[in-house]
Amino acid sequence: MTRRLLADVALVPMIEPGDKEAGIDSETILLGSASLVSLLLQFGAVTGDAVLKLYSGATAGAKTTALAFTYRLSAAAYKAAAADTYGADVAVASTGLTLTAASFANRTMVIDLEVAAMTADQPWLTAELSAAATVLFVSAVAALGGSRYKPAATMVPTT
Repeated sequence: MTRRLLADVALVPMIEPGDKEAGIDSETILLGSASLVSLLLQFGAVTGDAVLKLYSGATAGAKTTALAFTYRLSAAAYKAAAADTYGADVAVASTGLTLTAASFANRTMVIDLEVAAMTADQPWLTAELSAAATVLFVSAVAALGGSRYKPAATMVPTT
């Protein structure tokens, strides 16, 4: 039997691929029993300087509290030899991250967020991209894992 990664990690689409130059709020996700979330953003062409912010909220779509986060960026553009390696963690304040073309065009970003660090009673997560760019091709998927509520161990008979 083949073991599937998705048995341990839930993937949730957040931003449909396309040009988001007008700005966008992502799909809001309820983190539920997840203790870790990674947002995977894949950028295409980027012109201008949009700002990326993460928010927690008490309800779906609410952007109540801006969140600080860390990210890693692919070492090279899509299809380059180093595109599958990532740099060191970069800390971002709750004021957000400016997405400059020179740094983010055709790259992949992985944002890691610990659910325990989010504001109490605000289990919903929304990503916001501002309308500051003239071209901003991007898509995003969230990977939820590290369940805080582990199921009881399964009894395995011994022979």
